[in-house]
Amino acid sequence: MTAALYGVTKRFGTFPALSEVSLTVEDGEIHALLGANGSGKSTLVRTMTGVYVPDAGQILIDDRDVTGGWSPAAAAAAGVRVVHQEAPLVDRLSIAENVALFAGYPRGLFGRIAWGRLRADTQRLLDDLSIERRSRDLAGRLTGAERAMLTVELAVRTAGENLRLLVLDEATAALPEAEAEPFLGLVRGIADRGLPVLAVTHRLAELAYADRVSVLDAGRLVIEGPAGTVERSEIVRVMRGTSTASRPADTKRGGPRRAAAGRTGADPAATGISTLWRDETDRRDGPRPRQPETGPVLRVRDLRGHDVDGLDLDLMPGEIVGVIGVRGSGLEELPRLLTGAEQRRGGPIEVAGHRLPRALPPRVAIRHGVVHLPADRLHEGGIHTLPVSDNVILPEARKFWHRRAAMRRAVRQVVSYLDVRPTDPATVFGRLSGGNQQKVVLGRLLRMRPRVLVLADPTYGVDPAAREVMFDAIRDAGASGVAVLMTSTEPEQMAGLCDRVLVLHEGRLAEQISGPAMTAENLMTKAM
Repeated sequence: MTAALYGVTKRFGTFPALSEVSLTVEDGEIHALLGANGSGKSTLVRTMTGVYVPDAGQILIDDRDVTGGWSPAAAAAAGVRVVHQEAPLVDRLSIAENVALFAGYPRGLFGRIAWGRLRADTQRLLDDLSIERRSRDLAGRLTGAERAMLTVELAVRTAGENLRLLVLDEATAALPEAEAEPFLGLVRGIADRGLPVLAVTHRLAELAYADRVSVLDAGRLVIEGPAGTVERSEIVRVMRGTSTASRPADTKRGGPRRAAAGRTGADPAATGISTLWRDETDRRDGPRPRQPETGPVLRVRDLRGHDVDGLDLDLMPGEIVGVIGVRGSGLEELPRLLTGAEQRRGGPIEVAGHRLPRALPPRVAIRHGVVHLPADRLHEGGIHTLPVSDNVILPEARKFWHRRAAMRRAVRQVVSYLDVRPTDPATVFGRLSGGNQQKVVLGRLLRMRPRVLVLADPTYGVDPAAREVMFDAIRDAGASGVAVLMTSTEPEQMAGLCDRVLVLHEGRLAEQISGPAMTAENLMTKAM
């Protein structure tokens, strides 16, 4: 019961997404697949699951060549199941109804739905998974880990004895590492039953659950071997090399964050971010800086929403401020209230001394210099059917009317500055890996030269190399006087990035952490 790729190549135009990749997943093993964003992981998964047909090479299931006529339906018939990072559950339906969408509705007398049997079977499933929920509860009440566990178990059970390969496509990406452990234990148990599992991940800690490891770099398999013998440092070297190898020398950024903290009216020419603002440039003097702000650029008092309840907040120009908390603390809601994605129930918001209207459309927030990178990039970050170029210039489309050369230059600047892969601006946004999609959205926002940059969990599902590129861009923004507010479900990332971190509890500011207390361990403890 093995699954394998032999010499598989997949091209998009002249771009080689996969080049002669050979990979085998044996019975009873977890085979971890790693690589930087743009390395070919998503293309490999889509090839293995029938979304793409290889241009060369073979796909084998149980030593049988299934390449001819390969499609999603053929992959499902061959016993291949995939679980993505976005668990496909309908939040407004009950857990039992979601189970029925996967497994079918049981029928009773005269063909009617046997609701009692469905709820009883679902409750047994929840009990088997140690999920303390009732089958009648809405799926929206499940935690991220519970959603992932339920989805993978349903994939296994619905396939039954026909299951030949379980593919986990960054299934833990949206989970804090502590919440991922029960899910990984479940996957380990599935493999121990003799089933082959291909687990795509960007977390090195998850290799403790794997039997073999493969690493992709620019579409080629460069590392492969038993998990216990592959050096973690070598994996990190390859992943970081993929993300930065082709970046121009003047955009290889870094340096201590503290030197830039709290700068007002900083010269943007001193940072790499100035490359995004050159269309606003007097060619003799460089980018025109904003007038230095005096006092808080963002001032919020008694902010109220559904979860947020009486929050006060001041944000200075050039500050990078993190926000952490548990689900329901207001962490998910705060960025949306500040940017007009959700309407607040009360509390004034001032930007650079101007009070924003109570009914705040996002376009008004943008007009005042407040921009938002949403947590849900799949539905709110970009338009999947448009190319990268259109996604970059979308908020400023009128500005580039009949200015094709200026548009191409602006897009090239974003692609180069944030190391978007592939580099062709004509690439459809939906074909990019998740990390590269996030880079495009971040570049679009930075091009607008905001006063306040609000980031909602910006690096979830993003590999370490792409994460560092984004963090460098955030540091550049702060050094140029942009105030940054960033929420995260992985608070340990904030220790080396933020000037201070706010802890939310029940919608209010419970604590502020800065200085020596802002360690990864302390932030993780406070967040929980």
